[in-house]
Amino acid sequence: MERNRCLVIADSLDDAGHGVGVDRGVTVHVADLLPGEQAEVALEHASPHKAEAWGRVARRIGPASPDRVEPACPAFGRCGGCVWQHLAYPAQLVRKHDRVARALAPLGPAIEVAAVVPSPSERHYRNKGKYVAARLGRRLILGAFAPRTHAVIDTVGCQIVAPIVDEVAAWIRGAAEAAELAPYDEATRQGELRYAVVRASAAGEALAALIVAPGASPIRVEEVAAAVARHPAVRGVIALVNARTDGSIMPAEAEAMLAIGQPSLVETISGVEVEVGASEFLQVNRDQAQAIYDRVAVLAGAAEGVRAIDLYAGLGGITFALARAGARVHAVEIDPTAVANLIRAAQRAGWGDRVSARAGDAATARGATDVLVVNPPRKGLGARAREAIIALAPPTIVYVSCGPESLADDLVALTVAGWRVDTVEPFDLMPGTPQIETVVRLHRA
Repeated sequence: MERNRCLVIADSLDDAGHGVGVDRGVTVHVADLLPGEQAEVALEHASPHKAEAWGRVARRIGPASPDRVEPACPAFGRCGGCVWQHLAYPAQLVRKHDRVARALAPLGPAIEVAAVVPSPSERHYRNKGKYVAARLGRRLILGAFAPRTHAVIDTVGCQIVAPIVDEVAAWIRGAAEAAELAPYDEATRQGELRYAVVRASAAGEALAALIVAPGASPIRVEEVAAAVARHPAVRGVIALVNARTDGSIMPAEAEAMLAIGQPSLVETISGVEVEVGASEFLQVNRDQAQAIYDRVAVLAGAAEGVRAIDLYAGLGGITFALARAGARVHAVEIDPTAVANLIRAAQRAGWGDRVSARAGDAATARGATDVLVVNPPRKGLGARAREAIIALAPPTIVYVSCGPESLADDLVALTVAGWRVDTVEPFDLMPGTPQIETVVRLHRA
């Protein structure tokens, strides 16, 4: 075998969707190789620090995996998203379950992980699309960065976003080309259109955001915005000026250039109508997110007379699920815009006496409570938030996690502090990806 080639039989998948196998003591990650498949691999990169390398299939050897399926998206393998699309959905669920079980293994053999609750839909579940503007030949494209590069892959035609999101993105591209709004070039820092964001509601209405560079022509931007606003599903268009160079798409300090129509859409979350702007965080798979919120309310024992605190409350999906079951809920969320929307929604629903909320860090949570719900970002709670939770000493904690490994760290700390895990239920929010949400209930021993 040539020095830059090796034989690999994959036995697992990594988070980038690569098959992983070992050859002569080196762990090799191979694009488009599923567990059980064998290939001659052309090595493209080797780690200088450990016995690990990455490569591509040069020649397949033997049969394909019975779990191999045809990817839905034309850009699969190039855009870097949905890296498990070539793996049959039942096999995806098994591997997601295994990921949670492996992560929680330090808690001991008594921890039982339930079967993964599958997503109601494998395709068209994303209610929001984020696009990078670039030039491909003479065409303007909207897409995503290819893995480990800043080359942009055209993703219009994506089968994972809601059809109306893809349609409005194509409309934006056409309008930008017609107005000669030049795509931004990161290398030269020249050009005008940097990103586009499209959000869709369950009712099929859409919001569009154009993120432009400083110095973009207001006339051309207005021309594009006006054209996009004429799409029958679009309820509002905003244009923001983003001067950042760190990859942030819609930073809080972005300056508004113009706004046409409505600034938000109305989504029904846990039975409550909530205003959602283009930048607010909302779970991309609304149906599965609602299943999680409903299950949290059941595990929390939400009922009349129950006091609850909801940390990392966002726009209030869990807060409203708890309140709908009768609990009195105090929500804590760091984003003041989300808090304002949550409070307005609670008041419109007639729950002003049942739901309270404030903007603040989770580590500042205070007050007596019967149940504490936490839904932190992927990195988990962090030391300060864990200390605050331990000080609160709630009888019951319901933890919603999007990062099994950080979840495990937090659960170890909480069990040492006196809680016992009695329920672990994974939910698949993002088919085609390794991502998995996990709902865990803990009782104070």
